[in-house]
Amino acid sequence: MLSSVLKSDTAIKMSVQIIETFVQLRKLANNYEEIMNKVHQMESRNNKQFSEIYEALRRLMSKPGQTPRKQIGYKKE
Repeated sequence: MLSSVLKSDTAIKMSVQIIETFVQLRKLANNYEEIMNKVHQMESRNNKQFSEIYEALRRLMSKPGQTPRKQIGYKKE
């Protein structure tokens, strides 16, 4: 890491901050799965009453589809 190359207090602090950031990201990713499970449980119990709300939540939480990228560079015709 950075601290093994630079050997300074600032580099050590930055390395610790980077590791803490990745730990927080991992916790956030785990919470996402928990949230999705709770939404599915609530949806199965109250689907008729709140179907529009669950549909909006599903759209917000879904990953956007990837569209094919336009090829760049020299093109043969």
